[in-house]
Amino acid sequence: MPNAFLTPNIIAREALIVLENNLVMANLVHRDYSDEFAQIGDTVTIRKPAKFTAKNFTGAISRQDASEGSVPVKIDRHRDVSFGVTSKELTLDIKDFSTQLISPAMRAIAQAVDEDLLNEVSNISATVSGTASPTDLKDIADMSKALDIAKVPMDQRRLVLDPNHKYRYALTDNLSKVAYAGNGETLRNAELGRLYTLDTYMDQNCPGSLATTPGTATSFKITGSKGEMKVALSGVTAATATVKEGDCFILDGYRYHFTADATAAAGAVAEVGIDAELVKDYTDAKTYVANKIHSLAFHRNAIALVTRPLALPMGASKAAIVSHNGLGVRVVYGYDQDTKTDTVSLDIIYGIKTLDETMAVKLVG
Repeated sequence: MPNAFLTPNIIAREALIVLENNLVMANLVHRDYSDEFAQIGDTVTIRKPAKFTAKNFTGAISRQDASEGSVPVKIDRHRDVSFGVTSKELTLDIKDFSTQLISPAMRAIAQAVDEDLLNEVSNISATVSGTASPTDLKDIADMSKALDIAKVPMDQRRLVLDPNHKYRYALTDNLSKVAYAGNGETLRNAELGRLYTLDTYMDQNCPGSLATTPGTATSFKITGSKGEMKVALSGVTAATATVKEGDCFILDGYRYHFTADATAAAGAVAEVGIDAELVKDYTDAKTYVANKIHSLAFHRNAIALVTRPLALPMGASKAAIVSHNGLGVRVVYGYDQDTKTDTVSLDIIYGIKTLDETMAVKLVG
């Protein structure tokens, strides 16, 4: 009897499991999900977590409207991984198919989601400057202190550390002594645990320069055309500053890295390559330069990840959508008659919004 083909529904279920297991930031922020179909570019209104004020009772209550906190969020992120498959691959056991194809595809999507969420550091003004060679955990304590002063609730506070920051503080005497005094798991797994009211996590997708020595430019504006992978720089600080291959900037919530070195002349660079297509046309658009190492401490309600399911295309027998825990993955089978090849596409759509920047603080440098 011939082997049964893997259906879109089977692949979608497996893809969703892999996605959930690979996400870090997406599991730590406020999530809003509805089963209403959406298209890329749609704007949806979500309810913000309610806030109340304790008022003095003077004989009559003052009713507060819990539903007045709402905010529009644009569903502007569409992440897709498509790959060619053979009939033989579609008859594999789902575990083998997942190992070979689904897991690498969903890891790429999970990385993109986490990157997009961490790019919200560009909207956070509260900053702690990192100590280059710390002997204690003062930097982390200062982040918690900033949240305390801002009256951020004590529960559901998170600290997501860039790997460089994680190991910088893991090597301090404070944590080493705790590790040696305990069962050693902290030291063996480089776990920081809960520090100064913050549950700590590591995310390899925190923004920062990929260059060994970043350029000297501290700010600049971007001009470029939608779909192109090159930009012009203006207003470069300082006038003859440099950008290096791998240097990072954030624009409209998207992260870009330069693909070549460039030196400004009179505060401008005529053209330099970037590693991703611009999402729209820009003229002298202000950017957030993220060359230094970034980590982020925040309350769950500081940032929202808003997800909606994509509609099934025509020929729905060749497609499936599976959702769980505020995430939805669509799988679509395609066939190219000209090349006689099958394609599997996995995609998700979502939007991101900083709900309350006072509930977050970033660690920079």
